[in-house]
Order: sequence, then structure tokens, then C-alpha cells
Amino acid sequence: MDSQLHLIIRLSEDGKAYATSPQAPGLVYGRPSLKELRNDLEDVLSFHFDRPGPFMVAEHHEWHYDIGDGELVIRVAMDEHVADRAAVAERIRGAATVPEQAVSLVSGATNAVGEAVYVCALPSDTCGWLSAQLQPPADAFNVALTIVDNFLFTLPVALDDGAKHTWVVSSAPPETQLAEIMQRSPIVTPQGMASLALC
Repeated sequence: MDSQLHLIIRLSEDGKAYATSPQAPGLVYGRPSLKELRNDLEDVLSFHFDRPGPFMVAEHHEWHYDIGDGELVIRVAMDEHVADRAAVAERIRGAATVPEQAVSLVSGATNAVGEAVYVCALPSDTCGWLSAQLQPPADAFNVALTIVDNFLFTLPVALDDGAKHTWVVSSAPPETQLAEIMQRSPIVTPQGMASLALC
């Protein structure tokens, strides 16, 4: 496997870390800490794929929040743009403190277990990068980008058209940047969070 592996790491309040990957079906492993998870990663992947490393890994961190009757998850890629992505995450957390916006957040597209996952994105991120984070066969999440003032642009994204009111990521070439999609998309809710649903 020469392609990049997107490792999705869920971080719990007690410091434990749990990892999965769309490129490694069936891989689910956890460790008492993020440090231990990273230390064991090459061995775990070698066992899973039945071959030695090294592996090209793109690490993403997730945090889970209970919001009323819904579940909010914020995902941040640990790449060279992590500071900008963290700013998006903070804006989402801020929106979650406003009751009506919190309801809107957890009413977005949900994954197979009912969580509204928000991927903290940048205009330069591509459809291919987003697609690689979706778990087959029918995953969905919400892309979030900061725009003017304290607003968020959100885009519900799905792997296929089985999820209602979502944009199917494969409908655009993999190299298409989010900036291009934003430019041709209307902002429909100006109350602090701009949201878009395309079918």
C-alpha cells in the first residue's frame, strides 16, 4: 500500500485514544494515551496489512460532545495547517454554546452511528482529500470553513447519494478545491453559521 492512510483518532476526556482508518477496513484499536497509540502504530499497521512499514499516515484528531439529544464530533487534521484548522474548531465550539446554533450543528449530516462530524477544512483542501476520510460504504460528514466575521460555511458531504441533502464528494474531480465549490454556492443562513445542502 503506497497511498496515504488517513488515521482518524478519537480522543476521550480521560486521555485515551482510539483509531480507525477508511483505508484499513476493520482496523479499530485503542491505547491509554495518544503517545502510546503513536508508539504502537507501525506494529499495528504491519499486523493489519500483513506487511512491514513504513506507512504514509495522515493523522486526524476527533473530539466528541453531547449536545442535547445529538452528538457533535469535531475533526482536525494534524498537518502543516493545524493552526488554521484549530481556529475552525474553536468557531464550531463557540457556535455550540448558542442553543439554536447547537441544534443546527447536530442536525447536520450524520455518520452511521448518528454523530454529526465536522471536518475542519480550508479553501485549498480538495475533494480527493475529503473523499479519503469517508468510511465506505455510506459515510457522511460536514465540512466546516471559516468565512467573514464569526461565520461558518458548512457543507454536508456523503460518499454516495444514500444520505439526504448532501453533496456527493465524487461528483467533482478529486483535485477540485473547496474554494471553487464555495464560490458557486449560495450562503443560505446568515445567523452565525452558513449552511449548504446540495443533492
